[in-house]
Amino acid sequence: MGIIARIMEQAGDRTAVLAGGAPISFARLNSDIDAAAMKLRSQGVGTGKTIGIRAGAAENGHSYTNWIAHLAVIKLGATHVSMTDKAAVKGALQAGKVDLVLGHFESLIDVPPSVSRFEFHLDPGAPTAVGEAVANDEQSARRLNLTSGTTNRPKFIVWDAAMIEQRVDQVGEMANAETKLFPLLHLRTTAGFRYPLATWAAGGCVILPRAAKGLERDVEALPDANLITCSPPQLKERLFGLKGEWPGREGRTIMLLGGRLPTALRDVALQRACTRLLISYGSTETGSIAMGEHEVIERHPGAVGFLRDGVEAEIVSAKGEPVPAGQPGLIRTRSAIMAGGYEEGSGPTGGSVFRDGWFYPGDIGRLYEDGLLAIDGRTGDMLNLGGWKISAVNLETMVGGLPGVKDVCAVGLQLDEGDILTFGIVCDDDFDVRGLTEKIRGMLKNNRRFHVIRMPSIPRNAMGKIPRPLIASQLTALYGAVKKNAANA
Repeated sequence: MGIIARIMEQAGDRTAVLAGGAPISFARLNSDIDAAAMKLRSQGVGTGKTIGIRAGAAENGHSYTNWIAHLAVIKLGATHVSMTDKAAVKGALQAGKVDLVLGHFESLIDVPPSVSRFEFHLDPGAPTAVGEAVANDEQSARRLNLTSGTTNRPKFIVWDAAMIEQRVDQVGEMANAETKLFPLLHLRTTAGFRYPLATWAAGGCVILPRAAKGLERDVEALPDANLITCSPPQLKERLFGLKGEWPGREGRTIMLLGGRLPTALRDVALQRACTRLLISYGSTETGSIAMGEHEVIERHPGAVGFLRDGVEAEIVSAKGEPVPAGQPGLIRTRSAIMAGGYEEGSGPTGGSVFRDGWFYPGDIGRLYEDGLLAIDGRTGDMLNLGGWKISAVNLETMVGGLPGVKDVCAVGLQLDEGDILTFGIVCDDDFDVRGLTEKIRGMLKNNRRFHVIRMPSIPRNAMGKIPRPLIASQLTALYGAVKKNAANA
């Protein structure tokens, strides 16, 4: 039975959504899906069409309007792509794969006239007309996933209806009828898409706060949420911004996806935000690979859990030769629900590649004899500074744990004075950068040279990963400006 069919079978009086604090029942949710499907069918939406969806105003795509548009398009058996940020819009349109874009007026402005546009809006607070039920054609539906890793160059993975269902079922163990999910990861990501679907398929509730920016959304949603899905940087940002114990901490689980869990972040989260903290590792290409409780990082700082059922993983050398258990090397993996490859018109970038029946995500990791998987970083995270090779992730973990550092990125800059380790840091205006520099100098060995440069923010992709080439270019420009100002002083 498909996901939409399972949602339609839930008891109508159960709460499916908390939209801005207002409960919406499954009966209302299903009625809105059908009403939207009827409207979209009149625009030619159906099997064989690819629909770009960017309806609603929420920053991360999780608005009621946007989700109704997604569910209706799936029910009509069309292909859909979540275009809820500029990178997704640009990638989807460049691929020439979109027949129609759904959205509100403001969101459609940068869609070129050559692509059909249809303004779609749904007010969750207004009554809805009960229309006729629309036939469920979800077995023809497909999802076009844009995955860029840390390269900012989108690649395309297509899930057919069977894979959509398999990917949702894989995380179904986290959801039941009592689940109240607050999804922080962007809807266009694998986790942002499938965790809400798994929650609804189990009869649970998804929390969609008002379209507010920043931490205002969280303050509204937290008291009700017993499951939060987010990345480590998202969790860190909220632990910085929301002081004291989070309301509803008792009985809450936080699922972290997309990065390593620093020990200090774990300890604060368990003290203030939740009573259970899980780590998961996977990809759009293969699905979830490993999952574990927070204690696994005591074994290795990059531990992400134990291999899941139906998953194979190996650690190999650059020549493809297996390395001993517990030793670092390139990760390669495959699963029963692995995609067959990238779509025509896109391809392997940033180290991610399908080869010989395996998927190489571009990560360096370790696999222990008991199945525990640990991630040391991405291949692009290993800095080579004049022969000095060091993990950028380890440096960021070290510096990011210092008081007052809100965010940090470590890169190597190619300057006139040589290849120099450089930290971009986010901090308050009155932060003592000179004192931080002295602390870092004491942590590094052999008097290694480095620079510390303030940044207003550190850009990250939808999963919280750092695009290092982009940041290196930004820091090079900032360094040049600082040096020029010093010379003119």
